[in-house]
Amino acid sequence: MALKKDILEKILLAHSDVFADCENALAYGGKQLLRAEDLVPAPTESFYPGQEGMRGQFSDVSSYLMKKGEICAQYLIGNETDLERHQVLRKASYQGGAYRVQLSSGKPVYPVIGMVIDWTHKESRIPLSLHELLRKDGVSQEELARVDDVKLEVYHMNNLPEEVRKRFTSDMGFVVDFLNEGGFERRQEQRIVHVEALCEMMAALTGDSRFTDLTAELLEKQKEGKEIIMCEYIDMLEARGEERGIKIGEDRGIAIGEARGAVTGENRLANLIQILIKENKYKEVEAVSSSRERRHELYRK
Repeated sequence: MALKKDILEKILLAHSDVFADCENALAYGGKQLLRAEDLVPAPTESFYPGQEGMRGQFSDVSSYLMKKGEICAQYLIGNETDLERHQVLRKASYQGGAYRVQLSSGKPVYPVIGMVIDWTHKESRIPLSLHELLRKDGVSQEELARVDDVKLEVYHMNNLPEEVRKRFTSDMGFVVDFLNEGGFERRQEQRIVHVEALCEMMAALTGDSRFTDLTAELLEKQKEGKEIIMCEYIDMLEARGEERGIKIGEDRGIAIGEARGAVTGENRLANLIQILIKENKYKEVEAVSSSRERRHELYRK
């Protein structure tokens, strides 16, 4: 599951407008310094010597900033679902590989700028600089004074302040709002641009297949030249949830009736399912149908 999420996050970030939006919203404080039309995909593979010769290493997503046909900068964004203690060494390695490419180019050197996007559900305590890592591993201050530092920028997408989330203007805004608020209310009038990538990513992050159930229908609308606005998407999700909730409720009721008849416990569950459906709590219908703990928790309420 972690690998699948990592791949889907890369797919969404591979779109230039989303890539630029993440840099602008997170690294540049909302200033619109990067434009999608100025970005082109950059290589994500660099090489380093290993025991059996040269080995390749892959960063996640990389873009060149172009002006007048020349590279002005290279941006690297790492997607992580399991931050490692040595993460800062990964950054140094990726950037070192990108600088190595420039060594014999004969052209002006451009900066290589990297940051990490973390998709875990917790704050990380990993070292955020090379000096911090070395200090924790016992390197003395005298030795550190002679070591060039490398600093690590990590943004926890499940724990972004509201003022940061408001800066997003691309489809990534839907993702960060859902992760932090559980919904898309703030963006109901915003247009969805990358339908398939967004649906796949939301399904992977939430485990809710309703998102991907809608992909074909939404893509067909886009082919017809129609814009997909988030409020319409929400309506479709709710309709799909209602349809599924009713089906689960009906199936559960039939199974109860056939297996045991109208016994007090079964009537109690059927009544609970009816209440949940009336309150449009369709995900809860699924939960109580499969989880005895959740079922009895709601009985008590």
